[in-house]
Amino acid sequence: MAHKLITRTTTILFLLAASFIFIQCDNRTDDRSSAFDEEREQMTSNLESLRDDIDDKINDLETRIDNADDTEVERNLEAQRRELRDDRSNVDRAIDDVENSTQDSWQTVKTETENFFDRISSKLDEWSDRVRDDRQDY
Repeated sequence: MAHKLITRTTTILFLLAASFIFIQCDNRTDDRSSAFDEEREQMTSNLESLRDDIDDKINDLETRIDNADDTEVERNLEAQRRELRDDRSNVDRAIDDVENSTQDSWQTVKTETENFFDRISSKLDEWSDRVRDDRQDY
């Protein structure tokens, strides 16, 4: 009888401990899920802001193309506009990749997107410097 009581008590304690561990694991999963969602939303926001910057630069180029007096200058501006439009399309694809990522694919998507974001941001900074220098020449 004492043996049954000890066995029953041990079983109950084991089940309580297992339940506690399961609940803790579930909470960690919720924390990871929340962090994943927050990172993904922030990355999407950063990419949307980058896309807006590209749109502003495309609009600026279109104005400059309309006002260009020289055919060579106009061709150069149109080439820059095509390049920016390609970059914008790539940003749209990156946004889709981020929005469609899962927790399993997130680290890869995050790393690739951060590298892409840095590359395009640097390119836009260089473009802005070049445009500023070109405007000073006129």
